[in-house]
Amino acid sequence: MLDLLLKMNPIGQIIIILILLVLALTVIALFKIKTKYMSLVYDLMDDSNRKSKIFKYEINNVITDDFKSAMDFRISEVNTPAIIDKNIQTYMSKTLVGERFIGRASGLMIILGLVGTFFGLTLSISELVQLLSSTSEALIGDVNLITGGLLSSINGMSVAFATSLFGISASIIVNVLTVLIGTAESRGHYIAVAEEYLDNVLGHRSTDLTVIDEEGRTPLEVAFEELAGRLSRDIQSVSEAMSYRLTVASNSMKDTADTIEHSLKGFDDSIQTFSSNTRDFSEFNHHLKSNIERMSLAFEDFTEGMKENGKKQ
Repeated sequence: MLDLLLKMNPIGQIIIILILLVLALTVIALFKIKTKYMSLVYDLMDDSNRKSKIFKYEINNVITDDFKSAMDFRISEVNTPAIIDKNIQTYMSKTLVGERFIGRASGLMIILGLVGTFFGLTLSISELVQLLSSTSEALIGDVNLITGGLLSSINGMSVAFATSLFGISASIIVNVLTVLIGTAESRGHYIAVAEEYLDNVLGHRSTDLTVIDEEGRTPLEVAFEELAGRLSRDIQSVSEAMSYRLTVASNSMKDTADTIEHSLKGFDDSIQTFSSNTRDFSEFNHHLKSNIERMSLAFEDFTEGMKENGKKQ
């Protein structure tokens, strides 16, 4: 087998080396990822770490801090899987790349084997075509020439079958190791342990009213302090809103009063002007009446004078 590989076409040797390289990288990635997840699980399951809430790996500490922050904000339903998945995407990006590589490695090795197969078949067919085209009737009897051409053609066939054999064999090995080691199952186990710790340990709220926290307060005292704080904030916000609205209303009333005062002043000026005009009209009417009476007396005197003149004549 080794002699066959050494005598093989260099392109076929490169393809087989690539297949073996992918196989080696896949096996290394499988064991490293499995070890990584198991270390994270043991770190979370350690009793001393759970009590102290301090872990060896940064991702476990960050997940714990994020969950505590969500609990401090009094979120009714904390999305624990989202917290875990977010930090896995952030702090284990290389591990996720390794998992994706493992998932594609089997198909990649088969594809490399097929590339070698097509290359070997192409090489074999080209050798046969060259042999048939270069052989003349005069050289038909030259058995050595025909045998050399057939050997070159068979060498190309060996490249095709050897690369396919290596590709399929490596793919079978990877699939068996993936089933036995199970990186996806290891990640699922880590997520399950993390969710159990966050929900059942950090997310557990004590109902014992006699328990005293680090500041010497019972849960009932803490609840009353929180209630007083909320009431104080609500009253302050309501008073600020009322003060703002009263200020706006008073400013609006002041503007309205100024407008009414200006309107009353104009109305008063109009009344005074009308009164002055009425007084002038009364005086004119009085003078007109006096003039009419005088004219009436004058006409009476004139009439009497006319009558007396008529009698004398």
